[in-house]
Amino acid sequence: MSFVYKGDSIRLTRELPEFQLAMHAEGTVQTVIHNDEGVIVGAEVAFYVTGSPITPTLPLDAMEPVLTGARHRTAVFWGLQKPREQIIESAMHAVFDRGYGMCAGLNVVRLHYVSEERWWKWGDRMSDPTGALVAAASSWDGIVVALSGREGLQLEFRLAGRKGPALLVHERDEAFQRQARESYDAMEVVRVFLALLQATDAEYGAFPVGSPWLADEDWPSLLVPPHYPDFFVLPQASLPTALESAFRIQKLTDHRAIATVLPMKFSPADAPLELKRSDRDLSLDALRRLKALGEKYYDQMYETHRGLTGLYSGAKDAFYDAISLANELGLKEECEALENRLDHVKAVFRSQFS
Repeated sequence: MSFVYKGDSIRLTRELPEFQLAMHAEGTVQTVIHNDEGVIVGAEVAFYVTGSPITPTLPLDAMEPVLTGARHRTAVFWGLQKPREQIIESAMHAVFDRGYGMCAGLNVVRLHYVSEERWWKWGDRMSDPTGALVAAASSWDGIVVALSGREGLQLEFRLAGRKGPALLVHERDEAFQRQARESYDAMEVVRVFLALLQATDAEYGAFPVGSPWLADEDWPSLLVPPHYPDFFVLPQASLPTALESAFRIQKLTDHRAIATVLPMKFSPADAPLELKRSDRDLSLDALRRLKALGEKYYDQMYETHRGLTGLYSGAKDAFYDAISLANELGLKEECEALENRLDHVKAVFRSQFS
C-alpha cells in the first residue's frame, strides 16, 4: 500500500491490542506521514472504539485499502458494442496490459440496479487479489473494481442499466488536478482511456462527468453545450458543432476524433511548455463546467416529479458559483449573462414548480 490519501478508508492487517483494535477494524485516514525524502511511510487513522474516537499513527504495512465509494472524478464510456460477458474481461486485460493490478484489501463491490428508483446500490465488499471474482461477474447487474496505482483508478461496470451497458472510470481528484495542468499526466490517463475504448468497442467516451449525468445516465446530453467534460473521444461525424474555443481537435485514423482542453500532445512536435495550462486556463475550465452543471440541473427539473427542490438548489448553487468565478476572472459580460440566466431559472421554478 504505497499510496494513501486523507479521507481514504482502510482496515487493519493485524490486531493492535494496545489500542483495543481487532484485525480488520476499519478507520479513516486523517493525516498522511512522509519521511524526509517525501515517501509515504504511514498515516494517522481515526477509529471508533466503544463510541470514542482514537487516532493512532500506523505504518503502511499495518493497513490495507477498503473500497467504500467511488472516487470524485469520473470518465464514462457508452455505446459499448461487445457482449456484456466480454466487456469486463476485455477491459480488465486492457488495464493489466498497462501495468495496473488489483488493489489490495477489499477491492471489489457488487452492484445491484434498483430499476424503480434508477439507483445503483452498492452491495457486498469482497477481497479479490487475482481478479477471479471479477472475471465471473458478467451475470451481475454491475461491479466496481479498485486498481493499484497513485491515480486510485476504479472501474465501474454498469451492465444492467436502462440505457445499455456503460463503463465508468473513477480516479482521485489529486490525479485529475495533475492531468488538467501537465502534459505527462494528461497523456498517461488518455492512454488508459483509449485502451479501454478499444477493449470495450465503445462508441463514445467523456471525462470528467458530473453527478447529475451519473444519476440519469443520459450520456448523449454530455455532447450538448455548454460542455462539462474536458475530454471527448467519439466518431468524427458526432463531433459537437458548438465546442468552446479552448477545445483542440485531433482526428484519428479509425474515423474517430478527440476533442479536449487537456494538455495532450497530439504530435512529437508539440512543446510541453506550450501545453502547460495556467491558473486562468483552469479557472475558465471550471467556469464552463459550472455553467454546464447549472443547465443540466435545470433540464432535469422538467424530467422528474421527485426531488425538484434538490435539483433547483443544485442549479442555483452552480450558477452562484459560476457568477462568483466570472467576477474573479473579470468577465463582466459573462457575469451579467449568468445573473440573467439565474433570474430566469428562479422565475421558472416559482411559476411552474412551486
